[in-house]
Amino acid sequence: MTADDISEKVRDRAYFLWEAAGKPCGREHEFWAQASREIEGERGNDKPAEREGRSVAR
Repeated sequence: MTADDISEKVRDRAYFLWEAAGKPCGREHEFWAQASREIEGERGNDKPAEREGRSVAR
């Protein structure tokens, strides 16, 4: 899976989480971080060197 694929999955998941929470303002980083943890968790069997392109909330 490429970094672009991961970013797209994180973005889609974060949007879903944001909508499910009632679309609150100012919490974008919270939803991005949660989505990133979930998506990265799916890849938990990867070696650290293979996680180079992972998505992290900034």
